Amino acid sequence: MGLFDKIVKDVSNEMQKAVNKAVEKEAEKKVDEAVEKAKTEYEEEISSARAEAESATKDIDAGIKEASDEWKKAADDLNSSLEEAKKAMAEADEAMSKISKEDWEKANSTLERMALDALKDKHICPKCDEAFKGEFCPKCGGKLSEKTALEMGLCPKCGKQEMPGTEFCTACGAKLPYKEFLEEVQVGKDREVLDRFRRELPQFPVWECGGSSFDLSELEEGRYIFGAWFDGDEAAAQKSVKDYQECLKRNGFVQAGKYPDDEHLYKMIDGVCYHADTEHVFEGDADSPSVYFLKGDEPPGGFDYVKPEPAKKSSKGFGSLFR
Repeated sequence: MGLFDKIVKDVSNEMQKAVNKAVEKEAEKKVDEAVEKAKTEYEEEISSARAEAESATKDIDAGIKEASDEWKKAADDLNSSLEEAKKAMAEADEAMSKISKEDWEKANSTLERMALDALKDKHICPKCDEAFKGEFCPKCGGKLSEKTALEMGLCPKCGKQEMPGTEFCTACGAKLPYKEFLEEVQVGKDREVLDRFRRELPQFPVWECGGSSFDLSELEEGRYIFGAWFDGDEAAAQKSVKDYQECLKRNGFVQAGKYPDDEHLYKMIDGVCYHADTEHVFEGDADSPSVYFLKGDEPPGGFDYVKPEPAKKSSKGFGSLFR
């Protein structure tokens, strides 16, 4: 390398160093400026956040104080109300202590007469169980009772007038017209349930095995439950189930499937299997049997299941193997 070339190279190196140094200085300056700017912005944000926090704290303190004042006022109002109630009760007790037994009886007698007078021309709605004037119920449109509510409480045996809604005479124990009215209403309701039974479950024999307060509910499409009530007579309830099983069999229902028994009886009609289930009949109360009726429900193994004959043992001995 010649001297000139060496000098050029040295100058170039020095110039490069100077440029690098200048660049480094400028970079440091930019970094310092950025750091300073970020620091300033950070301090401003911190200051703003601190101010907001202080403001929120003041609002919370004010809210707590307001709530505390309202709670104190409510507590004071409650205590005041309790004191007034105590005072009123004390005054009532004092007033009641001054009323004689004769005055009480007189007052009660007056109230009873007023209540009876208000019902002397009113009739009872069998559906709403309320008394109204006229021939038809203003609530449901149903026909009202022939007897008035007052006549419903008149004992046919001893003539004592009981308050409407009483079922038996308190003097002689006789059944009052109101009780007979309730029984007639229930008979009508049971008749409606059995009519619905005939319409919606014509493939099954209608229930004619006793009880009352009948109920028929469709649990889902093709699945019904029928219930009857025997008023505590568990023996009669159990007998009714046996009687209905016999009624089913007289009407063509039979045991079927792999596990035949009388608790599950079936009948095939036009290719559809109808199933009467009395297995779970007393899962509720012992005096209230419930029978399930299912459409399109075949037994395990199918309606036409036939138990296979046991395999016959071979009568040939070992000698036949060697013939």
